[in-house]
Amino acid sequence: MCNMDISQRQGMMNRILSLEQKNHVHEYALQLLEVVGCKVLCEEALDILGHAGCDVRLPTRVKIPRKLVIESIESAPKQFQVYNRDGNLAMTIETDHCYYGTGSDCPNTIDLYSGKRRQSTKDDIGKLAQFCDALPNIDFVMSFGIAQDAPPGGDFVHGYEAMLFNTKKPAIVTGHGRNDMLTMIEMAAASRGGFDEIKEKPSIILYTEPMSPMIHTEMGVSKGLVCCEYGIPFIYIGSPMMGATGPATIEGTLVQAVAECLSGLVIFQNKKPGAKFIFGGDATVMDMRTMIFSYGAPELYILNGALADMAHYYGLPFFCIAGATDSKILDAQAGLEYAISLYNATLNGCNIIHDCGYLESGLTSSFESVLFADEIIGMLKHILKQLIFNSDTVPLDVMNNVGPGGSFLNEKHTRINYNNFWYPRFLDRRNYGRWSQDGGKDLRDVLNFKAKQIFEKYQPQPLPEKKLQLVHNAIDKHKPDI
Repeated sequence: MCNMDISQRQGMMNRILSLEQKNHVHEYALQLLEVVGCKVLCEEALDILGHAGCDVRLPTRVKIPRKLVIESIESAPKQFQVYNRDGNLAMTIETDHCYYGTGSDCPNTIDLYSGKRRQSTKDDIGKLAQFCDALPNIDFVMSFGIAQDAPPGGDFVHGYEAMLFNTKKPAIVTGHGRNDMLTMIEMAAASRGGFDEIKEKPSIILYTEPMSPMIHTEMGVSKGLVCCEYGIPFIYIGSPMMGATGPATIEGTLVQAVAECLSGLVIFQNKKPGAKFIFGGDATVMDMRTMIFSYGAPELYILNGALADMAHYYGLPFFCIAGATDSKILDAQAGLEYAISLYNATLNGCNIIHDCGYLESGLTSSFESVLFADEIIGMLKHILKQLIFNSDTVPLDVMNNVGPGGSFLNEKHTRINYNNFWYPRFLDRRNYGRWSQDGGKDLRDVLNFKAKQIFEKYQPQPLPEKKLQLVHNAIDKHKPDI
């Protein structure tokens, strides 16, 4: 968590929208839901909306009254806790508390030893989870890969197994549908001692989404409905691309992303009032020259900030992208896009900041990239640490003893406090001569060497044999959704 005092943190927020603009966005989103409506392809969701008072006569244009949206916002929890695999508190999801983690579903990875880009496997997911378990600034894990060697329809379930066995940190998962989610909740319960334990102290979060523009699919909604039943927190956010699945303006795409999220909120709060819903949006441009979903575009940073403003406006927990790049390798472009996005997301007060370490617009993962993101996050936490003014931090007596023109180098106060400076683990501060004598390695080489050291030396705490068997039993019973 960001170790910042709340009073200082509030004063440092990076606010994109004024109160008047937030009111405008809210009003436009309500009009979009009342007048344009959304397509609902999930029968249970359609039934829920119909009973709640929505016009569902035309499932391709379900109209949601503004009163229902406002009631749903009011019924959603404004904060909740997430726990680790042992049942210990790991994250308190509330205003301006920031947590950082990897992303999901990269089809490729860069092999730590060969340096070659190749398809990701279940083993890669486990190794990357093990690696993240050792990193001080990674608070949660996502798969960071696709288990492409898993049985048909079992990639998400087997990916979660790889995470569950290799880290105690909370896991954010996704799946093909209702059966996947039920199996993964059973796996989480098996690792913790039963369903009551996982309901009371959830260590798993679902990531699911509507399809932009404005479509609530069976696959996307059904997983969230399962989470409502079991008290599991879940993220439900749209991913509109400006000019493709969203309007070709930041303002229009922002309104659409808010409306997609709020219409989902209405479904889930009317399924289970108090369901642990997480607001957000993965919104950016479709680069018209390359046709990619750009993770490094400045429009993404603006939309992140504006969506964060709307989350604060509604008092809802917020999920966003940061620490990701469009670069194919860990280079200067990656460093620029990682740092700017992580800094902005932290100042925006995003609660769950995911995709840290993504390469190639979310298509590739690597050990070195997540290690670099971990270093950047550590620096950000130090930059935003609370300043405290007292006789120790402003040592007037020491300053008097040193006097004008003196040196603090030999003072006891310096010996006590210099360890509070931020020291990089991987960035290099040596002069050219010393750097050159030691081999003149660039940052990517340093990160590769350090990543190998961490991976080879660190062993995660294993699950007890009895719990392992219960998890395997849940997987054996799994019936794929596809």
